[in-house]
Amino acid sequence: MIKRSPRLALLATVLLGCTPLLAAADEKAQRDGYTRQHVENGVLPVPIHRGGGMLVPENTLPAFHYGWALNLVPESDIRTTKDGVIVTIHDRTVARTAPGAPDAVRNVPIEELTLAQLQSVDVGAFRGYPEQRTPTLDAVFAVMAKDPGKMMYLDYKDADLDALARLVRKHGVERQAIFTTNRYDLIQGWRARLPESPAMIWMGGSQEQINATLDSLRKVDFAGIYVVHMHYRQLPGGQGYNMSDAFMLQVQEELSARGIIAQFQAMVVETPAVYEHLYGIGVLHVGTDYPDAMLQVRSRYFK
Repeated sequence: MIKRSPRLALLATVLLGCTPLLAAADEKAQRDGYTRQHVENGVLPVPIHRGGGMLVPENTLPAFHYGWALNLVPESDIRTTKDGVIVTIHDRTVARTAPGAPDAVRNVPIEELTLAQLQSVDVGAFRGYPEQRTPTLDAVFAVMAKDPGKMMYLDYKDADLDALARLVRKHGVERQAIFTTNRYDLIQGWRARLPESPAMIWMGGSQEQINATLDSLRKVDFAGIYVVHMHYRQLPGGQGYNMSDAFMLQVQEELSARGIIAQFQAMVVETPAVYEHLYGIGVLHVGTDYPDAMLQVRSRYFK
């Protein structure tokens, strides 16, 4: 039986809404601890979309190793096979990442495939890395457990939270596995199970929609959240972006005061010019599909 410290037990109570006045100070201290872990391990709190972005087969071990080697935080997407194994894959089928897969597998939902069926197909050839298989999260965590600097955003798609929490505890990666979703109710459920584990909430849409989501989180004092990740999209016709510079900087300042990491992910149109603009106005953390280009630009603003 796992014994929890009084401090973590108190934090779990706070997250369930029993002592909101204590929550802010306690959560701030915990968030600062997560940030220290990043700093001490030389890791930037910057996500690489789907593990390796557009450069390496997504959601594979080579993609994750690629991200870790850059001292960034790869993102994985988690789903569950028919036989109850949590795996890292974004789409509901392998049709896009394994276009050559046989009909019996290619268009079948992941939850209707066994692990053996899923791992029978190559998900790397479409990006020039043949013979890659969809890894189990168990195998990914086994690698992470050897190095506290190997962190990962776990973007929830389909998994039982209890099974996921057991897997995290099995490998002792509670502070390295960052639960990720756009649903606050899932974050509440996750933090009730693992109050020591960080969480990210992501959001998109118009500036008004993003601010409405932030308003709902302000009402609960951003309880349980370490990272707020916002999609930065070019408007139709190339006429500006969904968020103004002033809005992004205001949100970043507000969240930083709480110890929360604010991230902005360029979506669809992602070029060095976008990075230049975001870093140039003072954005600190830019998510990416092209980490090599992002880091090259970033190096001109941060030493």
